[in-house]
Amino acid sequence: MTKHPMMHAKIPQYAQRPQRDESTLSHIKHLLLLWKQNWLTRRQLAQLSAEDLRDIGLSEAQRQEELNKSFWEP
Repeated sequence: MTKHPMMHAKIPQYAQRPQRDESTLSHIKHLLLLWKQNWLTRRQLAQLSAEDLRDIGLSEAQRQEELNKSFWEP
């Protein structure tokens, strides 16, 4: 089984939702970083082989569904 960096990845501190009392600017920063994380993860998903998909329990249809999302969609 091939190991992949996103299989056991923790959500980085910068991508976690800011506290409610933080500024609008902080919220915007959070959204931008989260969108970047979405884009990067989907890019990694696009590069996985059929064997890699089986290893992580995803079908090709599930991969395509995820890849068809825009970067701002969760």
